Amino acid sequence: MDVTSKVSKAVKSAAAYNLEHFHQAWQRPELRRLMGNELLFPPSPRVISALVESLNQINYYPEDSGTHLRLREALAGYVGLAGRPDWITVGNGSMENIDMLPRTFIDEGDEILLPCPDYSPYTRRPQIFGAKVVDVTPDADFNYTLADFTAKVTPRTKMIILSRPNAPIGNMISRELLEDLCHLDCIVVVDEAYTEFSKQTVCDLVEKYDNLIISRTFSKAMGLGGIRLGFVVAQPAVIESINRVRVPINISLLTQVAAIAAVEDAEYIRANTLKVIENRESFIKSLRQIPGMQPIPSQGNFVMINCKKTRQPGKFFYDALLEAGYLVRCFDNARGLPGEGFFRVTIGTQQDIQGVLEVLHTQVVMSLTH
Repeated sequence: MDVTSKVSKAVKSAAAYNLEHFHQAWQRPELRRLMGNELLFPPSPRVISALVESLNQINYYPEDSGTHLRLREALAGYVGLAGRPDWITVGNGSMENIDMLPRTFIDEGDEILLPCPDYSPYTRRPQIFGAKVVDVTPDADFNYTLADFTAKVTPRTKMIILSRPNAPIGNMISRELLEDLCHLDCIVVVDEAYTEFSKQTVCDLVEKYDNLIISRTFSKAMGLGGIRLGFVVAQPAVIESINRVRVPINISLLTQVAAIAAVEDAEYIRANTLKVIENRESFIKSLRQIPGMQPIPSQGNFVMINCKKTRQPGKFFYDALLEAGYLVRCFDNARGLPGEGFFRVTIGTQQDIQGVLEVLHTQVVMSLTH
């Protein structure tokens, strides 16, 4: 029997997410990891200590996150909803959030509005559940208006998904526009993976709008991408529905321990976040001094660079940086970006950004003199 003939049509038509950049980083540990928007500072010492103390308990199943009151109380308090653990559910990284939300709400034939560009897994997971993804196109500066969205709304529109700050661009739709979207007759999902670097969360709006769902992660500002923890913030009735599709015992004991310790070390998070913001602004300012380099203002821990005016594609600078020991991301011809001429750099240490700037300056000078 040809087993592949039994695979669902939706899965057959879906494309797998390309994780080559992570594979490359692990295969070549000497490279500086400026490709995945990870925090490039060590985890909190309090987290490491808590993990070590818990190792002698890993023979036990962890408590299910749905009943783990201390964990959900810690997360609720972190986002300004102290005393409301029933407004929180937990995923195995925000990737599981992205899977659980369409699994909860989408029926075959529903439509999802998605800014273009935005985080590419948003297109893949809904399609597996039978949704049609409808692109919402910004202006030349990657800004949106309410009309951009309402022009794409149909009776089949079930959900809007967007990242704020936007990945991969780094800019943000306004709070006012987001509230306008919440008045539409659909679910509004906001991925706040990078919100600590913008200091502009909208978690408080969940109290006002029952159709607003926020996805958060420990993989960015928390510096805990390796433990795989995401969480969802929404009104209790929504959380109850999501928990029906959530896989039981979906996060490990060590993940739970690390998450609680991280939230309790808020000062460490703030200090690292401040360092990233300072390095980001310094990097952008210096990039503007390099002929042809056009950094897009960012509210994340990364900077997207338009290099079209250098007359070189993004791949040219990707290769040069790789040779110098820096692994970044090439975004030539990526979804929602106009052709070749884009690459993205994760903000690391001052030494990282200075090294990247030196390589870029050298390559631009060489390119313009030939």
